[in-house]
Amino acid sequence: MMAVDPNEQRAKAARLADALAPLIEAHLLTEPTPQRVVERRVLVTADRLTIDAAKKVAAAVDLLDQTKFVGGREVAARQALERAARSLRTQLKNREAKRGGE
Repeated sequence: MMAVDPNEQRAKAARLADALAPLIEAHLLTEPTPQRVVERRVLVTADRLTIDAAKKVAAAVDLLDQTKFVGGREVAARQALERAARSLRTQLKNREAKRGGE
C-alpha cells in the first residue's frame, strides 16, 4: 500500500481550488439571481367582545361538566351553555359583517 502525504494532498487541493475559482465565479455571475420569497405572517387580532363571549362559553362548559359529576341543576347548566354559545355565534356573525363592510 502506498503512503499518502497529507501536505501533498493539501497542495493539490489548493491548486485545484485556484484553477476552478475563476470558472465558478464566472458561472455564478452569468446565472440570474433567484428571487427571494418572503413569507409574511398574518396577524389576527381578536376583539374584546369575541374573547369575552368565548370565555363565557368555556365557563358554561365547565359548569355543565361539574353538574354532571356532582349532581345538581344539569338542565340549567345546559341552557346557560346554549345561551353562551348563541351569544358567541352572534358576536362572530357581527364581527364578520363588520369585516365585510370594511
